[in-house]
Amino acid sequence: MANVNHSTLTDPYLHEPKGIASAASGSTYFADGAGSGDWIKAHAHINGYIPFDSVTPSYQHSVTTTFTALNPTFSTTLADGFTGTSTPNARLIYTGTDNITANCTFVCNFKNASGSAHNVEFVFYKNGVVMNGGHVIVTANSGEWKSATLSDMTSLAQNDYIEIFVKADASLTLDIAAASLIVHGAPA
Repeated sequence: MANVNHSTLTDPYLHEPKGIASAASGSTYFADGAGSGDWIKAHAHINGYIPFDSVTPSYQHSVTTTFTALNPTFSTTLADGFTGTSTPNARLIYTGTDNITANCTFVCNFKNASGSAHNVEFVFYKNGVVMNGGHVIVTANSGEWKSATLSDMTSLAQNDYIEIFVKADASLTLDIAAASLIVHGAPA
């Protein structure tokens, strides 16, 4: 047999990447561009949600003219690499060890519990600091359900967390019938 370096082999003779025997299920080989790489999780994700209830409603929040964290008790599904917590605020925490680029989406159904219409702002916070892109302003009317959607991307490292903050042009009680905070990340 000829003495051939692996680096000179062409496609039909290539082997599985190094470390395949010990790679965790669901991981992918991430090349470093220098002829090597590592096995890392292909993705991480979570859905933190407030179950739908337009009668009670599911959650009420006392909104002021400064940003405060929405603080419902999220139910979570499809959690892989994340966990949800309600202390000190409702937040989704990245627990994976590999850095990821994450797409964050928040959707909610809301109305003003009573009184006149007010402009309400929703925004993503990462680690207690406002994120740049995910920020919307909507009008909350009494007796009229509306929806708001936020979307943004960010990088996450282990223990980074995502929260939703809200403020309005005047104090009001915001009724929320349902909400979903989804974070889905891929290797960075």
